[in-house]
Amino acid sequence: VRCPRGWLHWRGGCYGYFGREATWRQAEGWCRTLRRSCHLASVLSAEEHRALAKFVSQCQRAKEEDDVWIGLHDAWAWADGSKMRYAAWDDDDFTKGKHCAVLEESSGFLSWDDDGCSERNPFVCKCKG
Repeated sequence: VRCPRGWLHWRGGCYGYFGREATWRQAEGWCRTLRRSCHLASVLSAEEHRALAKFVSQCQRAKEEDDVWIGLHDAWAWADGSKMRYAAWDDDDFTKGKHCAVLEESSGFLSWDDDGCSERNPFVCKCKG
């Protein structure tokens, strides 16, 4: 698998960080325009999460610090259709009516938080093989 310059190549997938701020739906739409196999990033294991957190931290080093959209939404399903077998939620309660997920900047991107889908955040796309 060849990934675009500046992207993370990890276990047969490519991960791209986009600093432009967008709503969750806009971000997912942007990922889908890159390639048919691309979606907002699913995070399916602790190992993948650590690799992604390190990548996002490096991308944001010289930029504004923000939470970052990932592909988890609505009834906590992944945009790419993957099954949810791993989670890294902070100790939040989910009664706020926020239905999209971010990697939390304050945790070094090692925990997830729910956020309003119309909020504008940078995002990570994941393209499979």
